Amino acid sequence: MTSSTPARPSDSARRRGSARPIAAAGAVTLAVVGTLALASPAAVAAPDKPVVTVVATGGTIAGKATGREAFTSYRAGTYTMDDLLAQLQPEIAEIADVNVIQFGNKGSGGYTISEFYDLTRTVEQALETSDGVIVTTGTDTQEEFAYWLDLTVQSPKPVVTTGAMRPWAAGDSAGEAPVFGADGPANLFTAIRLAASQQTYCFGTVLMLNDEIHAAREVTKGNATMNDTFQTRLVGALGWVAGSDIYLNRAPARVLDCGTDAWATPFDLSTISAGDLPAVEIMYNYQAASGAGIRAFADAGATGIVTAGTGAGGISADASAARRDAVARGVWFVSTTRTGSGAVESTGEGIIAGLDLLPQKARLMLMLTRAFTTDIEQARVWFDTVAAPSFDMSAYADAGPEPTPSEEPTTEEPSGEPTTGEPSEEPSGEPSEEPSGEPTDGPSTDAPTGVTDEPSDTSSSPAGAASGGSSGGPLAFTGAGSVPLVLGVALVLIVSGAAVHGHRRRARHLTMTA
Repeated sequence: MTSSTPARPSDSARRRGSARPIAAAGAVTLAVVGTLALASPAAVAAPDKPVVTVVATGGTIAGKATGREAFTSYRAGTYTMDDLLAQLQPEIAEIADVNVIQFGNKGSGGYTISEFYDLTRTVEQALETSDGVIVTTGTDTQEEFAYWLDLTVQSPKPVVTTGAMRPWAAGDSAGEAPVFGADGPANLFTAIRLAASQQTYCFGTVLMLNDEIHAAREVTKGNATMNDTFQTRLVGALGWVAGSDIYLNRAPARVLDCGTDAWATPFDLSTISAGDLPAVEIMYNYQAASGAGIRAFADAGATGIVTAGTGAGGISADASAARRDAVARGVWFVSTTRTGSGAVESTGEGIIAGLDLLPQKARLMLMLTRAFTTDIEQARVWFDTVAAPSFDMSAYADAGPEPTPSEEPTTEEPSGEPTTGEPSEEPSGEPSEEPSGEPTDGPSTDAPTGVTDEPSDTSSSPAGAASGGSSGGPLAFTGAGSVPLVLGVALVLIVSGAAVHGHRRRARHLTMTA
């Protein structure tokens, strides 16, 4: 499917685009505040138990070991999810109403791109009725499962991927002969807790393993066998789970678009078929690498190739020559680094900067891009924005002039004489305050300086919005322009866990201890 070509952003706007309307989600939150303020307390129903769907694909978490001590000797994808969940009862029932879709039962590396397409459609269908979805996978390619879902799922509801580094058990069922120190039960239980909490609403897909929460775009498997295998280099995990408590210290940048059309990616799979997804390959560069791999991929029909280059994306002379020939044949390239972190920004004819995407994730992004456009300039825009969302708060640095008082302060003389400044109102030309403490005929001067009966001229900029003024503040639509700012903040905090779209009515149900 072909998209129209947008204007190429300037260098200063690359990867960031224009500043996102950070107040968008806040406006939705405040709208709910206004609604709740008008509702009768008796009309607010008690929260229901969250509904969570587990979409099982197999992997080590469903693996059967050769013995209770066999951490690395097992057959992946043996036990069903119903069997696994039965071992978590009755505790799991206290957290959520859980249902199961047994999508498959094999190792993560055994899934095809066509099955990835079906997985997205399955997850989206489940989210129509569930509050969140867990996808269990093998850890070998779990980061690719997660990033694929992050790019393609159009619902902002929580999607959490999890798995295990050790098989569940060694018996005929998951309840027999449990493996020593198996991490699968805790990972599955905690992932359900996280999804039910709704705390990653609008985060896109996250990966939860070993009590750590990672962004799908950034996480990678860093160790072949250890339980703490998943890492987010440079920036670290989004947060962690400690018992029944969930801590989130940062968020993916796309949360700034929560509640707007801009939150969803362009890759709506309901508009294409699985057959529209093209072949995209990866070429790994090394000392004196041959260009034979690139030539073979192009000959086999690849429409895109990701180069995992040395340093900032470099490839050998022979590989460069092969790339030029492939570009002439219409193949698109994405340049990335094999180092594991750092950005590659160089481009050229037929070449897209992969920025800090890992090669295996750049491949998925390029595959979707090629499926949804034939314009490489559009592809570059998507790699700069969709594939590399970034916080940019610079637009809020110059939010407008400093607020000024609406009237001059007055000074009271010790002798009780009229003030030396001009009073705000003088009935019949007389001073507003009588000596010897008698009541005044004019307006009271007990009100705080600068407060008037007229609404202040607040700006529609972020600074004005934060002020809570009746003309430009976020509470203007409720008629609460004179409400103190602290009250407005308190109202926002009360509903911040349940405001966006009205989907988060169950947000804190998870506070009970399993």
